[in-house]
Order: sequence, then structure tokens, then C-alpha cells
Amino acid sequence: MDQLTEDLFNKLISEPKSEHSVEVLDGNIFYQKWGTPDNPGIVLVHGSGAHSHWWDFVAPLLIDQYEVCALDLSGMGSSDHREHYSPEIFGEEIIAVAEDSGFFDNRPSNPIICGHSLGGYMSIHATNLASEDIKGVIMIDSPIRPPHFDYSNHQGSGPIRKRKTYPDKKTILERFKLAPDQPTDFPFVIDYIAKNSIQEVNGGFEWKFDDTLFSKLGYPHMPKNNAFNLLCPLGFIYGENSALVTEPILNYMKSKFKEDTPIIEIKGAHHHVLLDKPIELAETIKKIVEGW
Repeated sequence: MDQLTEDLFNKLISEPKSEHSVEVLDGNIFYQKWGTPDNPGIVLVHGSGAHSHWWDFVAPLLIDQYEVCALDLSGMGSSDHREHYSPEIFGEEIIAVAEDSGFFDNRPSNPIICGHSLGGYMSIHATNLASEDIKGVIMIDSPIRPPHFDYSNHQGSGPIRKRKTYPDKKTILERFKLAPDQPTDFPFVIDYIAKNSIQEVNGGFEWKFDDTLFSKLGYPHMPKNNAFNLLCPLGFIYGENSALVTEPILNYMKSKFKEDTPIIEIKGAHHHVLLDKPIELAETIKKIVEGW
């Protein structure tokens, strides 16, 4: 298995892709696409406060088998901000991107939806909203907590800082921090993510995310256990060292998932599995789908 190096990373992010926008519920949703329409489609969904560029070095690892698109959910990345957010709105955005990408049109199979963290929950909502069948859903380190979970020591994964204007690019990039924070072996990956997380505005630089998103969304109260009743196949991937998918939470999910649900640990990965182990993650996604 190849190991991620800076040279390989630069090769992956240079893979040809196209940029698109589709209107969903009066908002423009940005997405990127890699690969050819001869293959089935897979939609990649980012996590809290993130954006589609988190997938720029994972998507190219999938295009031997899939045409791949990755979107910016509204309120994040280059997509429009909204006055109101909900799981249903995010679900509509994911399905609209799959439709706009042609993933339901004359493909070898129906599309797969794969989401990290918040994106995993939204992938479930999208699947339940879809008017056409989804081949399957893969959740990546999206913890589904038991009803009695104690949130007093909970590590959040969403942006909670108020957005402000920084005077220059260097200053804002120095402030970039993963949430939840974790160590990383690849500073060039973090640098790339950070540079794609900012915008020049108000005479300086700001983060792209809508800092009111999570108060509008009501994140802690979102229904997340819909994965237990999903009609299509489900796969679950988590990081060995995840701060969010702890052993009690994992055991709870295992007790609720259908018996044939693949649950795969990525060794050495933390919560942000796609930043830690992109090659292993891509191979695991393929392995899960092969078993469906």
C-alpha cells in the first residue's frame, strides 16, 4: 500500500475535475466532480464547518471505479448561506447534486452517499428523502450516541467561534484549527485545507462558514438514529483513535445496526479519518461497496 507523501498529495489534488453549481431551495450549492460517467456515482459529504476540498485528495483515489462528486453544504464552503438550516434542507442539497451530476441516469448502479461526521448524518437524511433508490450509505466517524449519553464532557465538532475579519492571510491561516483538535502527520494537508477555508472580504480575510449555522440547525437535537432503520445497505468507518466514536458509543451502535452492517476501524486514524488516512479510507470505501 502506498503511503501518503507530499508528492503523492500534490499529484492527487492536481487530478482533473470540474466545478458546478446547482440551485436548491433558492440557494446555490457548489460542487466538484471527478471521473467519467461510465461509472456509478458516489457523493462525498463533508463534516461540520468544512467543505468539498477536504475530499480533493480522496476523490481521485476512487475514480477507477466511480464518478465522484463532493459538495459544499449550504452555510459552508462556497455555497450560499441561509436564514434557516435543517437536516431536510441538507438532504435535499445532497440529492440535488446527485441528480445534477447524472448519477441516477443510465449508470451501472444507483449512487452511493458517503459522509464524514455531520455529513454522515446528512447522508442518512438524504437517502430517506430520495425519490429514487440509493445503493447504500457509508458513515465515517459519525457517532450515534445512546439516549442516556452525558454531554457534560462532550467534545464538539462544529465551529463555535464568531467569524471575524483578519488583516492578512498569514494571520488567519495561523488560527486554523481542527474541531475536535487532533495531532496530524501531514502538515501539508492541513495547510491545503486551511487555504481553502478562507475568503477575502471586508478588506481582510474571513472563514467561509456561516457562524450562525449551528444555532439555526439545532445540532444537538437533530435526529441521528435514522441510520438504524435505513432501507438500503449501510457501512460504518471510524478512526482507531477517534475522540468522538468512543468504545461505549461504538458498542451502542453495534447493538443497533443490522447484523450484516460492515463496521471497519482505520488504524492510526483520529476523528478526521480522511485527513489522517486518505488512501486507507478510499480502499475501505471500495471494500464496503464490493460487499453489498
